[in-house]
Amino acid sequence: MCMSEGRSKINVLNQLHDFCAVNDHVSVKNKDRVTGSFRDYTIASVFQPIFSLSHKNPVGYEALCHAKSAAGFPISSLALFGQAQSESDSVLLDRLCRAVHVQNFSFLSSDSWIFLNVNPLVTVVGKNYGAFFEEMLAHNGVPPSQVVVEILEKNIYDESILRAAVNYYKKLGCLVAIDDFGASHSNFDRIWNIQPDIVKFDRSIILQAEANHLIRKALPNLVSLIQEIGCITLMEGVETEQQALITVDSNVDMVQGYYFGYPKDTLVDPLEQENSLSRLSLKHAAFSEIERVRYRNVINQCAVHFRLALEKIKAGLGAQQVSRSLLTLPNARRIYFVDEKGYQIGKNITVDQSQDHADPRYKPLSQAVDPNWSRRYYFKQAMLNPGEVQVSRPYRSIVGQHHCITLSALVETVNGRLIVCLDLDWS
Repeated sequence: MCMSEGRSKINVLNQLHDFCAVNDHVSVKNKDRVTGSFRDYTIASVFQPIFSLSHKNPVGYEALCHAKSAAGFPISSLALFGQAQSESDSVLLDRLCRAVHVQNFSFLSSDSWIFLNVNPLVTVVGKNYGAFFEEMLAHNGVPPSQVVVEILEKNIYDESILRAAVNYYKKLGCLVAIDDFGASHSNFDRIWNIQPDIVKFDRSIILQAEANHLIRKALPNLVSLIQEIGCITLMEGVETEQQALITVDSNVDMVQGYYFGYPKDTLVDPLEQENSLSRLSLKHAAFSEIERVRYRNVINQCAVHFRLALEKIKAGLGAQQVSRSLLTLPNARRIYFVDEKGYQIGKNITVDQSQDHADPRYKPLSQAVDPNWSRRYYFKQAMLNPGEVQVSRPYRSIVGQHHCITLSALVETVNGRLIVCLDLDWS
């Protein structure tokens, strides 16, 4: 540090606390830039834009350290923070970076959020070094409501530390984001306990979705679940157009990554970026239309034949005989009948009776006696809409490894009311 190592930790941090007078740690580079000094390193700010996909413009910027050694060589943030050799060093460096970022951001005159990375351990022990954050924001004219605090939770195993950090910033009036969801210790347990305002998906999520179609199909449901908990969702690390299209398809709220903008010391031109996001939206429309066309073609063709079969069943023709004609349709996998309480009547009807348990690992499920499907969406919808054909969303079949779509309808037969179900292979 620029200060002598012999000073007490209280005096060291009090110097930074009195931010206006910290000339030996924060220096004015020009009228709208400041830099910080820690040991032999100079710390500057860069800001990576965060976009709302619905609004097609930047709503926030993540502040990142751009540090160089005295010889002019760049050093990563991880390596920079590795230079802290004591608790007071850690608090000083953490506070120094935030002070530099906030002052630089205040010069840019933006109404957007500023995302600040904060070590929760520093937040907890920071009480031993005097107040800082609230007064520093006030000094720079940045209201707490404009700040999103990203809790860096790696290697923090004590949930009480995380809760204390979150509660402090929420009470101050900031929003709180949990970083790297889906990696390491950032999981649903932490969301339940911490209840953040924003959940940032780790970059590994989009990489896996790009490589695996099953994960890609499940991603919108994962995003929806986080949103139902009450959190805003943010996908970070989006670097390619394919990843961007998958992200848009997932219905995530906000996005961040090199595809949308690199970290810079200036803000983006909203009009230029709006045009870029509009082009992405058009590409996504074409991207998703392929799946919609496939879905419509298959469902429409099967629904026509399914309705004809229902009329024959209502007229008294044998269900087994009628079912055989349906099984000649492309994608048709099985037909089964369910009573009004959800219990299946008889066995599945398939082209090949061994089809349902071709994989011996699923034999116990395929041979289950009197299964009840009353919890299934297709059963509930059929009961609510008698006589109308219902179509489920694709889901994972319980009797095999494949995904399927179920057509269902409640019909009146000579033997009473019956729900007819047709499963289509959607693998």
